[in-house]
Parts: sequence; structure tokens; C-alpha cells
Amino acid sequence: MKLKITMLGLALTALAFTGCKKDDDENTTTATVTNEKVVLDFADYIAHYAYSNLAGETTDLYNKIEAFNASPDDTKLQACKDSWKASRLVWEKTESFLFGPVATDNIDPRIDTWPVNFNDLEIILANGQPFTASYIDGLDDALKGFHPIEYLLFGQNGDKTATQFTPRQFEYLEALALNLKTLTGDLATGWDPQNNSSYYHEFQSAGNGSANYPTLLSAYEEMVNAMAGICDEVANGKISEPFTAQNPDLEESPFAKNSITDFTNNIRGVEAVYLGNIGNDAAGLEDIVRKHNLSLDNTIKTKINNAKTALGNITVPFGEAIVSQPIQVQNAIDAINELKTVLETDLMDLVQLHVD
Repeated sequence: MKLKITMLGLALTALAFTGCKKDDDENTTTATVTNEKVVLDFADYIAHYAYSNLAGETTDLYNKIEAFNASPDDTKLQACKDSWKASRLVWEKTESFLFGPVATDNIDPRIDTWPVNFNDLEIILANGQPFTASYIDGLDDALKGFHPIEYLLFGQNGDKTATQFTPRQFEYLEALALNLKTLTGDLATGWDPQNNSSYYHEFQSAGNGSANYPTLLSAYEEMVNAMAGICDEVANGKISEPFTAQNPDLEESPFAKNSITDFTNNIRGVEAVYLGNIGNDAAGLEDIVRKHNLSLDNTIKTKINNAKTALGNITVPFGEAIVSQPIQVQNAIDAINELKTVLETDLMDLVQLHVD
């Protein structure tokens, strides 16, 4: 994700998960999980699984936009809007592990920069330039990805209808959706175990010949830093910057009124990495923590739930909440920062003590 300001079916079901993976009577299972197993399972059951689902969702979005463009009506437009939200759900969870190709290939800002640059967007719509793949790929980050698609689908007030689309908007929308499909497909390929040069193999070989992860600990540190990093981004960027400025124009997903859902799925992504469960129950960081410090495991899970609850207590769209519900917004910032602190201190200390 990138806030670009100078001031500073399968996926929805499969990617849902509960707040607890293993009960106390499953200590035998936890006790048999090795440090290596957590890294292996992250590559298989978190990164590979999630990015494959993301690619599937964005392909579905592209197909629905194609169908809408061919024969536009409000029913097809609603299907596109729903598909955008489904793709967004998966993407926001993956932001809890923003390393690998999403970072090295600079894909994150190319698909998730906001706010939308309205002035340049209108120039693009007016200039008659063909929306080729290379043209879209060369656009400024704020003119491609999730948020220009969001703007075109939902409209500035979130209530756009099929009759309000212009021919150029249809063309731009489809080209943007193709670009998003391509880039998220690259992410799936980048963690594909069938691709011998993929990051999947680099991460799984941590401590065993990996250039980026010379020790197993370095892979653990990558995971923990990514979890803490998205907490920092949500609390102190996505929420705090519009709130402090009292400026809804800085909101992440304003047109779909999806920002609180975005933030919540970021935290659910943190939960998924910790539990080792983003659709398949696998080994996770919690297994290592539970072997050494059950109290810390309880604290982390409590902080995760507190953060989700605090976000759920914001009962109006985020752009309104920064004005009308300041206490709830500040409580969410505080709860997410508390989670961040536990992750970057207590959890990091534990893995550095018990993983080589």
C-alpha cells in the first residue's frame, strides 16, 4: 500500500478464519512444530495460497468488467463492485507480509496508491490516447490499480449507475482491470512452487542456501517486521493521517466506503500470519510462541482481537468517522499501536531467543 501524499465465492469463504486456531488441549501438536516448519508452511499455506486466490479474484473482476462493458446495466455494474470488494479483501490480508516480489518488483505501489489524482485522470480520459497495456503500465501509480478502478466503478459519491459511464471510462476501466490482473498474476507466479526461480523457494530455503535469508531467524524477522509494519501503516498512516488532518480526501477507499473493511482485513492478515491460517490450518508463529510463553500467546491474540473490536466500533464510513466519531477512531489507533508494540518487542524478542 502507498499513501501518495507529500505531507505525509472461493476467496471470501476460504480466506475467512476465526480468531483461534488451536485449543489448549492441542499442545502435543504445537510441541511437534519445528522452527523450520513455520517457514515452510508460510510459503505454502500463507503466501502461495493467498496470492493464488488474489490472482483468481482479480481475474474474476476483469471478466466481470469485460461483461459489463459489452452490455452495460446496473446489475452487471453491481457485480463489478462486489468483485472489486472481494479482490480488495484478499489483497488487504496480504499486506501483512509485504516482502518478496510485491516489494522487490515494486508491485505494491503500482496497484494500491491513493488518493486518486482526479486532475490527471480527467486529462487521460479527454486526451484520446489508446489504453494499451504499455500505456497503462507507464502511468503514474495514482492513475492505475485498485483506486482508479474503485473511482470509475463507484463514482465520487459511491452511487454511480451504468448510464453515467462514458465510452472512454469503459475503455480505461477495462485496461486498468487487465493491468491489475497481470500484476497480481505476477505475484502468484512469484510464490508458485512450480516456478523454480520463485521467491517461494528462496524463502523456504532460509538458513539452507538462501541468498536473502542466510539464517532461519532472518526469515522469522522478516515475518514479524512485516506484521508490525502493517500495524504501523494502518494506525499511523491510513487512519492517523486523514484523522489528524481532518481531511477525508486522504482516505484509502472512500468511493466504495470500504476503508474500515480494508483496515480490519489488514489486522486479519496479521492474525493469519501469526496463526498460520489464511484458509488452511498450518504451522504458524503461534506454535513457536506457545512452546515457550503461553502468556505472550494470549497477549498477542488479545491485542489482535482488541484491534479488530476497536475498528468494529467505528459505525459510520471512515471519512465521516474522522469528524463524527473521534473517540472511536483514536481508540482504534491506540489498539493497533498496542498490537504493533507487542509484535516488534515481545514477539521479536522471543523469536530471536529461540530461533537460530
